[in-house]
Amino acid sequence: MLTEKNPPADSGGDIFTVVYVDDDDLVRQTIADSLCAAGLEVRACRDGLEALDACEAKRPDAVLLDLNMPGLDGFEVAVRLRANPMLKGLRIVALTGRSTWDAKMKAMTAGCDEFLSKPTTQAELVRALRA
Repeated sequence: MLTEKNPPADSGGDIFTVVYVDDDDLVRQTIADSLCAAGLEVRACRDGLEALDACEAKRPDAVLLDLNMPGLDGFEVAVRLRANPMLKGLRIVALTGRSTWDAKMKAMTAGCDEFLSKPTTQAELVRALRA
């Protein structure tokens, strides 16, 4: 189920939109709330297919992907996003608890622009998404 979170009304300026996908409800809610508090609009998704649908329905400015999800994992989501010509140039950031060199290389090969390990800070997430 896609959940949209809007930034505070006083955030002003252009709204930066992020599609965030994580299968863990608590993590997804916590990070979505944090990004929203930083002034970003968040479309939070619980699985890879939902994230792909959200990106195709309305192109976001960036995508934040958990890599380890059942079914369509973040690696495959990144590959499919990169294969879609309508999403050319989309910023993709991997966020995972699996912070091994192999996972990082696999994420970058799949098409991710940046790789972050959980836990991370709000400032680091926003920096990576807006880079």
